[in-house]
Amino acid sequence: MNDLTGWMRTFVTVADAASFSRAAARLELPQSTVSRQVGALERHLGAALFKRTTRSIALTSEGLAYYEGALRALAAIDEAEAAVGLHRALGGQVRLTAPLTLAQSRIIAMLADFQRVQPRIEIDLRVSDHALNLVSDNLDFAIRVGAIGDSRAIARRIGTARRVMVASPAYLAQRGTPSRPVDLAGHNCLSYSLLATGNKWALGNHPPVDVSGTFRADSPDALRAAALAGIGIAVNARWLFEADLAAGGLVEVLPEHPPQDMPIHLVMPAGRYVAARVRALADHLIVAFAADPLLRSQ
Repeated sequence: MNDLTGWMRTFVTVADAASFSRAAARLELPQSTVSRQVGALERHLGAALFKRTTRSIALTSEGLAYYEGALRALAAIDEAEAAVGLHRALGGQVRLTAPLTLAQSRIIAMLADFQRVQPRIEIDLRVSDHALNLVSDNLDFAIRVGAIGDSRAIARRIGTARRVMVASPAYLAQRGTPSRPVDLAGHNCLSYSLLATGNKWALGNHPPVDVSGTFRADSPDALRAAALAGIGIAVNARWLFEADLAAGGLVEVLPEHPPQDMPIHLVMPAGRYVAARVRALADHLIVAFAADPLLRSQ
């Protein structure tokens, strides 16, 4: 990598992170090296790229114009290098986040397949059912289920979360098995507190049903445990319950009225330069989701 290309990549990283220290951590370089490279670029261009204060930095008008051009230039460089080096192993770190149960049941196996092909790429996976901030948490991208809260982010739909309603045989033996969606009003329905629709369950083409219950949690694993313990009826992604359904610990409720599916998106921060290693992993996951019958969009 020549000096100018290296300085340009460092500048883009600082602009994305809005911080020299965060950029240094992302690049795994000393902060002094990052500052020196940006300073060298500014001297080369004869222009100040950042407004610096003791607490923050911001792009100058010249910096903003250069940033937009740098993104295009770096993308072109990566594409040109890829065209003549398709089999060259990539290196560096990719940071991503995904929901816990989806990561455990599907994504980690996909990442293992990827690292067998690209063993020099390090993966930093943050598993969380809460939507982490891609910029402040220094993440390259996220896999998210459901609605995308940040309208500024770049989102690509890569799959579908097929959901199912379940309960334990013991619960149904005690409380009875619902035969119609309206019967749920007489049952203890377990609530997933991170679901935007709250206590309204959308079941197939049936109008949303108001439900209530004595248990709520912000973790799908906690809902699964509660359902297995016989507390009530739960709704979540099929991948969460598939082993329990196969073993008989849980049974499907109202299979003729399945809960509405939810979209799965790959989300990236808007305007950020996408390194070749990040693009390679994102593309791998897109293909892997499309090949999984439980995840692919119909």
